[in-house]
Amino acid sequence: MSVPDLVVLGGGIAGLTTALAAAHHGLRVTVIDQARPGSASRASAGMLAPSVEGLPANVLPAATAARDFYPRFLRTRLAGTEVEVSLDREGILELATTEADLARLTARYPAPARRLGAAELTALEPAFAPFAGAMLHPDDGAVDNVALMRALDVAVAREALVTRVTDEVASFDAGGNLPAFRSRGGTRYASRRLLVANGAWAGSLPGLPRPLPVRPVRGELLRLEGLPIRHVTYGAGGYLVPRQSTLLVGATSEEAGFASVTTSRGLNELRAIAARAIPVLAHATVVEHWAGLRPVSPDGLPILGADPSRRELFYACGFSRNGILLAPWVAEQLATELADGTRSEALAPFRIERFSAITGQSQVEG
Repeated sequence: MSVPDLVVLGGGIAGLTTALAAAHHGLRVTVIDQARPGSASRASAGMLAPSVEGLPANVLPAATAARDFYPRFLRTRLAGTEVEVSLDREGILELATTEADLARLTARYPAPARRLGAAELTALEPAFAPFAGAMLHPDDGAVDNVALMRALDVAVAREALVTRVTDEVASFDAGGNLPAFRSRGGTRYASRRLLVANGAWAGSLPGLPRPLPVRPVRGELLRLEGLPIRHVTYGAGGYLVPRQSTLLVGATSEEAGFASVTTSRGLNELRAIAARAIPVLAHATVVEHWAGLRPVSPDGLPILGADPSRRELFYACGFSRNGILLAPWVAEQLATELADGTRSEALAPFRIERFSAITGQSQVEG
């Protein structure tokens, strides 16, 4: 059996988009995947919200570029999958409870964010009539991440240069002629290039040249019957995302290890968010209640690119709250590095060198 040019550990959005992008550069790719409860790519709300995530100034251009890359990504990488992936770029509303809140938001956000007074907000979204106003962040929005992952599965299955294997990787193995991921059954998946992209589980992979400061953080989400608004909305302690004829409500944040179970406390918290935003939702029927595991780094930013001491080992992990937003754009940058070794300057803020190998704490301020 011939050795592939790249082995990717992880079948979430980061792993699959990078596999497709690498194949576009002519690389033969093996993706090692294992179905795990709580995988974030399929359990999120699909937010594309660089404007309201409080990202550092040096990272915001990359996040905005990632958002703006989405139409091209869907048009090119997922062409021919016959899976309809809805993309909402109608803007995100950030609600203000009082005039003082609205003044603070107005001072915080420069153009192109636009201030909406109470009357203008009510005209746009009558369900928010009790609020003092909002900031409208144009071009932000959401993608249907469930449909997106279905489309990625199809695209990968159809790509002749990508082979997908179901197996459980137990460690990184630096020995032998080529480094490899070693399965629990002893199989070595060797290549000249390896990519760690296994989400919340990246930090628990033995054998890496340094600890990966990635931990799972559980987030619970709720789907309610009915569609009282048209815009993705931040406010009332959470967010609301229109999805077909239902409304997604998120999200809680809890240190719970790898337990991706839902809780009554999470359900009550999400119901309270919905009711504070739109009181009539207090009585809405629950369609679905689920939990996912965010792969969180100490500074909330992903870890991307080659390891400085093992240049054949690459990372695409620790995306925290922004995996759906960033991964397709990141994949294009990584594919260039994987194909010809040219370091992408756009990935400079995300290199693992920003962390101390001893403490796992960020060496840079957000």
